Amino acid sequence: MRFPSTRFLTMNVKFTGLAIAAAIAAALALAYWPAPESGAPDAAAVSAPGAPAGRSLESYLNIDASPVADAAPMPVTLAQQLARLAASGKPEDAYAAYNLLDDCISFEKERRLPGLEFELGREMTAQEKAAQQQLCAGLTQRQREERLGYLATAARAGVPGAATIFLSEGPFGDRSALRNRPDDPLVQAWKRQAIAQLTAQADEAELTSVATLMMAYLRDGEVVQKDAPQAYGYLLALRQVYDDILAPGVTNPYQDEYWHWLQAELTPEQQAAASARAQAIVAKYRQHAGRAAHG
Repeated sequence: MRFPSTRFLTMNVKFTGLAIAAAIAAALALAYWPAPESGAPDAAAVSAPGAPAGRSLESYLNIDASPVADAAPMPVTLAQQLARLAASGKPEDAYAAYNLLDDCISFEKERRLPGLEFELGREMTAQEKAAQQQLCAGLTQRQREERLGYLATAARAGVPGAATIFLSEGPFGDRSALRNRPDDPLVQAWKRQAIAQLTAQADEAELTSVATLMMAYLRDGEVVQKDAPQAYGYLLALRQVYDDILAPGVTNPYQDEYWHWLQAELTPEQQAAASARAQAIVAKYRQHAGRAAHG
């Protein structure tokens, strides 16, 4: 799973709080979320939601390149990388393919990769920009159109982070459809799919999805209506998970003093139901974390 290229969750449902909360959750999920039980994805899968943590720019641009003694590695084209990722049939690799294409599209617009710069803690060098330009020079219209198909595959399969990015893209890549065609059956079906994917991942304690749903349910929006009991349940889950993760003395952003107003909106029965849901998510998170810690 890759944190920086989530682009801080640039949703048109673009709640500022969502971007902050989910970015924090994504960073923690990056550190603590275990690999799928079916087996760890190959290097291309984990290397590709900008550049993944711990990966060099060289490996980002040449995920298929093999080292050659006393010779500069031959650059691997975007088409070659995409073909390799697609051939694996792994949803993690579909997510990697989406991100490769998304990075190229972003680089075309901004001439830089903000996510990669965030990870590196500095701006891209001229050499790095030139390498990115070379990688993306062959981007075709067909590849642009295939991008969302890769994302949909990853989101359906439950690749961590993909459900949140699926939501951020909007219906079929058209965020304006949520405002302009809210009653369109296709848009309605897309919204149901987006929320179902997020809910399934939240129930598995994937923290980015938990944070995304918490912020979405805090107010009426283009995808869901306000649901304070739902929001509070996800808030409680995040609070308890952060209590597990954060070092002593570090302020938990989900502690009561910031969110008591939300609890005040709920009846005692609703609070109890929210607590039960939170406990189930926390138990699942601790199960995952324990399995990761013990191999």
